[in-house]
Amino acid sequence: MKTQITEKQKQQFNQMLEALKTIKSYQSPSKLRKDSEKDWGLDYEDALEMSYENIQATAASACRNIKPIK
Repeated sequence: MKTQITEKQKQQFNQMLEALKTIKSYQSPSKLRKDSEKDWGLDYEDALEMSYENIQATAASACRNIKPIK
C-alpha cells in the first residue's frame, strides 16, 4: 500500500531535511577544539556551547508548526 502525503507534509519534510543538512554541516567537536580560536576567536568551550545552541535553534525552527501524522 502506497501512502500519499499532502503538499504541506511534503514541504514540512523538506524543511526538516534542510535543517538536518544544516546541522550536519556544523563543525565537529574535534574541529572546534582544533580551530575555534582561529576561526571564531573563541575558546573551545564557548564555541562548543554556541554550536550546541545553534543546533537546538535550527531543530526548533524546523519543527515549528509541524504536527505528527496519526
